[in-house]
Amino acid sequence: MKKFAIYAITVLLIMTLTTMPLTVPLFKSSTPYSMFNTGWDGTARFAMLLHSKGIRVVPLFQPLDMENLGNKNGVLIIVAPDVSYTSAELAQIRDFVKRGNTLLVADDFGDGDQVLKALNLPVGISKYPLRDFFYEKDDRIIVAVRINDPLLGRNVSRVIMNEPSAIIVSRKGEVYSSRVAMVNFHMREFPILTEVPYGDGRVVVLADPDILTNQFFSENRQFVSNLVEYLGAGTAYIDEAHHSGFNLYSAGTVTVTRVLPPERAKKLLMFIGLIILLIETGVLGYLMKPISSVVGRFFERGKEDLITLAVQVSKKNGWDEKEVISMIERMGG
Repeated sequence: MKKFAIYAITVLLIMTLTTMPLTVPLFKSSTPYSMFNTGWDGTARFAMLLHSKGIRVVPLFQPLDMENLGNKNGVLIIVAPDVSYTSAELAQIRDFVKRGNTLLVADDFGDGDQVLKALNLPVGISKYPLRDFFYEKDDRIIVAVRINDPLLGRNVSRVIMNEPSAIIVSRKGEVYSSRVAMVNFHMREFPILTEVPYGDGRVVVLADPDILTNQFFSENRQFVSNLVEYLGAGTAYIDEAHHSGFNLYSAGTVTVTRVLPPERAKKLLMFIGLIILLIETGVLGYLMKPISSVVGRFFERGKEDLITLAVQVSKKNGWDEKEVISMIERMGG
């Protein structure tokens, strides 16, 4: 009866630990395009997608030169910045990309174009909005249907944009507007996303940050998921320092309730039952004998080595060997 109680308590403890609620930190912000903003104009769902794919997400709150960005590895994500970059920060971005990393600039009418100019890239983001005959609901919600890159276009038939800009200077791109799109009265096909090599790295430019926002996340989920794979990095540094008026209006914790699926619970109980059976039949003890023998020999050898060393030291210093050995044995050596 006593053994049954011990086993029952063990099973209960294991079940409790595997289903115990998990408390995680939670931060919220109302800043547009912030990864901490869970509202329609935030990018919290994009950040969660990055995390769900095993990518380490690191927000940058300080100027990039203070973050020592140039010595980091991964992808730097800049979404709709509206605070100018200093020359020291731009130097850090240059070093970061040249070393073989990736920079994503997702912007339309903010300060993202400043970064592209500082890197002297043959790419720019227009300060004029893109208009197109292909739209949804109203002419501000533009639909892009031409995706050239096979990874970006995997299982994607269209990309929904909200008052986007367009990539100018370079006509090369991976995602395009229609051929009848217009920017500042110039009608042609405009790139919406393009990639430019820089040193050993690359710069990816997206001319509409709203594609990454919570508002359009459901419609663009597959495309954004493909984009995360396209960026291909183990760590994502997200620039929060260049969102004006950035705030964390609340900081706390959220409790996540974990439920053990029935199939997993069955497997766990079967495993525990097998261990109990091995203990009761004595098989576990038999299986553990070789391991115990090896461990015992290891400690015995260690004890012999310690006594040999003690004898050598005693002879060298003229001490009584028996007293030194007796002292080691009393200490448990």
